[in-house]
Amino acid sequence: MKNKLTPLSVLKVNPDYQLLVRGASIQCSKLDIREAAIPLQPLHLLLIETFLSAKNVTEALQSFVNSDLTKRLMGNVPENAVVSRIAELYGKDILIETQATSASGSVAITMQSPTKAIVDAVYTGSYITHRNLAIHFAESGFIAKFSDASRDRKISINELFTLLAVGQAQEIEKSDRYKAPHIASEDHWEMIAGFINDGVIVKKQHIESEEETVVDSKVPSSAAWQELERENGKTPIYFVPHTENHYPLALGLIYTAIQDFGDGKLLEKYQLIPIVFMNAEQLLAGPYKKFGPGVWLFSNYLWSSDTNMSMSRYVKNDSKKNVTIHGGPSTPDYEQACEEFFADHTSVDIAVHAEGEIAIAHVLSALTVDGDQVSYNKQDLSEIAGISFRDENDGVSLVQHTASRTRMADPNIIPSPYMAGVFDHYGVDVEAAIIETNRGCPFGCTFCDWGSAINQKVRRFDMDRVKEEIEWIARNKTKVLWIADANFGMLDRDVEVAQTIIDLKEQYGYPQEVVVNYTKNTTVRLVEIIKIFTEGGIISQGVISIQSMDAKTLEVIDRKNIKLSKYDELRKIFSDLKLPLSTDLMLGLPGTTMTALKNDLQHYIDADVPVKAYPTQLLPNSPMADPDYMRKYEIETYDDGFLKSTYSYTEQDLIKMKGLYKTFTMADGYGLLRYVIRFLQWEYNIKAIDFIAELMASVKADPMQYPLLSFATVYFETEKSIPGGWPLFYAQLKDYILNKYPVNDDSALDTVLKVNAAVMPDEAIDYPMTVHLDHDIIEYFIAQQQSAENDEVKPLHTYAPGELVISDPDGMVNIDAQFLQYDSHQFFWELLSDVSRVRSAFTL
Repeated sequence: MKNKLTPLSVLKVNPDYQLLVRGASIQCSKLDIREAAIPLQPLHLLLIETFLSAKNVTEALQSFVNSDLTKRLMGNVPENAVVSRIAELYGKDILIETQATSASGSVAITMQSPTKAIVDAVYTGSYITHRNLAIHFAESGFIAKFSDASRDRKISINELFTLLAVGQAQEIEKSDRYKAPHIASEDHWEMIAGFINDGVIVKKQHIESEEETVVDSKVPSSAAWQELERENGKTPIYFVPHTENHYPLALGLIYTAIQDFGDGKLLEKYQLIPIVFMNAEQLLAGPYKKFGPGVWLFSNYLWSSDTNMSMSRYVKNDSKKNVTIHGGPSTPDYEQACEEFFADHTSVDIAVHAEGEIAIAHVLSALTVDGDQVSYNKQDLSEIAGISFRDENDGVSLVQHTASRTRMADPNIIPSPYMAGVFDHYGVDVEAAIIETNRGCPFGCTFCDWGSAINQKVRRFDMDRVKEEIEWIARNKTKVLWIADANFGMLDRDVEVAQTIIDLKEQYGYPQEVVVNYTKNTTVRLVEIIKIFTEGGIISQGVISIQSMDAKTLEVIDRKNIKLSKYDELRKIFSDLKLPLSTDLMLGLPGTTMTALKNDLQHYIDADVPVKAYPTQLLPNSPMADPDYMRKYEIETYDDGFLKSTYSYTEQDLIKMKGLYKTFTMADGYGLLRYVIRFLQWEYNIKAIDFIAELMASVKADPMQYPLLSFATVYFETEKSIPGGWPLFYAQLKDYILNKYPVNDDSALDTVLKVNAAVMPDEAIDYPMTVHLDHDIIEYFIAQQQSAENDEVKPLHTYAPGELVISDPDGMVNIDAQFLQYDSHQFFWELLSDVSRVRSAFTL
């Protein structure tokens, strides 16, 4: 229990704390993962400055209230308010008791003079504080740490206020508006110049590709809906897209199915409102306000359901004349789940299951349109296969289900939305387009619902149609092409599709990237496809959707018929061609355990293939969501559908598995320990995944023994920084390794630590950078990666000196800490060198 604070209590600033600059705010943090950082106000900062040298409360109080700086910033501050703030800092352990010091003749605050720098440039644009900046406490002031020790910089309280001013300003030229009033403009700019010269403040560069087009507005290229007049007697149909940067293929196919049905028969009573991306407010204030109540079509996916349900509730509450129809993979098909869906979402009128193009046309045919009133009756809808609908009877809401719908034998009966001009007015920020060259998947993995088409015969779209769609995408300068086939490379003609993409890229310059799901059980055609993409300059990557390598788990999820050896063949193909490859795992599949997860992660550390692991979510129409299956494997879920426990693991087991993966992501995904864990495994037989698991356990048991390691395991994925800089982090890592393992403290260990630190982005460094090493890490890494399991590779300490050139062509030093990378299958952080992993193109 703390002693009671008295006027004679001698206090000083707790050296375990430091200040972190976060934009326009400053936080005080002990880097204890059990405690949140404490936001501070200017008065707190002044008090902390007062207690940098130990003082009793009375001395500090008089020093503070009599200070010219306090008076200029705060005016006359009541003593009781100051005492209250001192008690607050003491209560939060920022101020701690210490031994009395010898009396000093003066208690005046000694301010460090601002750094004098010649302001020889006009600073404009976006500047930010160094990502790793942390401010430590010293008796004579504050010490800024952000890179190597040679860059440590003493700063004054005035400079601290200047850093805050830069954080508050959107553009640095406006920062003097936010400076402390006692700081003259001349001094403000001199301090900023000093910060920039020293690397404390860095300019954010905008990385722009040669083909990049600057767009002045996010308004769609043509406000097509504004050019239309409401057609009397017709009911509007609204299509609700959920993303700005992808053309909504599913909605587009629904649009053309309605348009084409019965030679345009539905257009006699419906007016199709063009598909244009708008947020909810824009859609309601624009097209809805103009055309009024009508039929609303929603395609529900995991990532769009919440938005769609919100819009559905709004339009239904606004007018009962609106009819809402929901389809898509997240609209449940199983009877009980579907009834719960209707009960939870009272705004839903009709649900369409599985393929929706034909079903929606039949539903719209069955609806009765009378002026602006749309209605339906039970008899008409009950004859339409593949739907559920709400049946209101004497005030009681029932859900009626119809027979299952047979899938289309030929998907080509639905016209292409690209070729029909459906997306001609979608918007200007689109960077990706999706196509299907076929539908269906011959496999039956229980977690999957590939458009409700698993365990199905694959049905092909005409080759001419596929080529025309790719050309439309290329002609419209769409950067990324997603091929939404379950197994691209399964069919002989997929080679021709790949060549078509390259031919059109040569003609139009687009697409620049192709994302595919490669076939799972054959690599016969993949070599040719990948070579075509490579030679054509498409930045292509492979994704191994392994999910798990554990035999028991694969049996439970009906995936044992997919040969794991085929994945290794695919990995070798990509490795030989020096193309990026990553793998997807699933966390929490029924049958899995912590041991199974560790084995999976270790396998891909050894293969040096990046891993993304996703929590298992119960897809409403997947075999795993079958009530019998759920009972058999004791599946429990959270409210959002993510698995919570199964027969093979408890909820607490799953929490530990997620924690291990998070630590693995920091260590290997972002590369903070990539070289260190491999060196320890290769030379000391410390399995990399065991090292990661033991690190996770150690920092949880005692977070403050190695606070920077603790900070990294918990916060790095979002912060992408180490308070104080990389050298401090790797110094702590070295102490941890030497204290826990029988590892030699020698030049080999120092070399891998130096390499790992050097490949972390540092805004204070100009790239490319050459690092001189005691031992040739390139030769050593190549020898290790090329060695067979039983081959001996000479230890690192026997290698001659070498050097490593590190570059930053993707501008990693400029990304926002919270940046969400476009490519969801890879991590981007480690800078490029001759020993870094190959990765796909990075886009800011």
